[in-house]
Amino acid sequence: MFDFITNYTVRTVLIGAVLLGIVSGVLGVFTLLRKQALIGDAISHATLPGVVLAFIFTKQTSLEILLLGAAFASVISMGLIALIKKYSKVKYDASLALILSSFFGFGQLLLSIIRDTAGQDQAKLSKFIFGQAATMSTQDIYILMGVLIIVLVVIVVFWRHLKLYIFNQEYYQSLGFKGYLINILISMMTILVIVSGIQTVGVILMSSLLIAPGVAASQWSDKLKIQVLLAGLFGAIASFIGVLVSTNMATGPSIVVVASIIVILSLLIAPKKGILWKEYKMHQHKKQINQYKELIHIYEEKEINEDKKNGLTLFIEEGYLDYHEGKYSLTPKGKQKVLALLTGEL
Repeated sequence: MFDFITNYTVRTVLIGAVLLGIVSGVLGVFTLLRKQALIGDAISHATLPGVVLAFIFTKQTSLEILLLGAAFASVISMGLIALIKKYSKVKYDASLALILSSFFGFGQLLLSIIRDTAGQDQAKLSKFIFGQAATMSTQDIYILMGVLIIVLVVIVVFWRHLKLYIFNQEYYQSLGFKGYLINILISMMTILVIVSGIQTVGVILMSSLLIAPGVAASQWSDKLKIQVLLAGLFGAIASFIGVLVSTNMATGPSIVVVASIIVILSLLIAPKKGILWKEYKMHQHKKQINQYKELIHIYEEKEINEDKKNGLTLFIEEGYLDYHEGKYSLTPKGKQKVLALLTGEL
């Protein structure tokens, strides 16, 4: 598990995967907030025919050429999605599914066509489907580092534009800004990240690495800045652990499984939004309602049973009640407590 300390290959894969996890998580937040979680899935699947066509035309399997083919196919797929959305009545999610299945099916068809002529190269191309992180080199790390720097710089420079466009697109355009330019910017960054990551996790699972950290981060905070930081952190953690545990397993799927576990844990235990957290708070709320129900009765001007009046002494001692001329009344502290109980703001 700790071979990365001495093993060059493991160390290289680990660094590259962590860089990919960070940039995927950070960018995935914006994809999620645009309510376009499936766009990453469509683009990543669309890269497969680009990879195969790049090999067919050049007869080379160098990573640079194959990734250029993947990028070209991604741009074509984005353009087709935009055209379908603009000039047809097909719903957006349906157009994504159409492009996803069509491009991926075309890629598989091309792989089957070259099976007899490509020899060992066909196997190399097929590994783009699920990824082959073990082939990562120092050059790939530099590429991923460059992609990370580009994405972070763009996000920092256009932060206000991105934030305003995502949360209030109509208002953003009313200020005279071109919304489609921001949309193109996000799309180009998405293509850049996906193309740089398909070697590690593959065309099928790349979208999961793009979305999972953002989903997990959204459970922990509503603030965009915090979500972006957490998504990058979760992506890095998923990649780090995924690489370490994948000694005898495929690295890409291992990373995605760890990312999925982080999502599940976040859905369960995240403060305020986590399922188990909500159940715990609900239990605590019911417990306090039962404990302070006499205060609520007094607040609602209801009669207190004689057998319950003995217990009101404690509330008087705690400063929640006053007793004057045979009547009980809530103190300001008592009213505040009751209102907190009734609104659930404990």
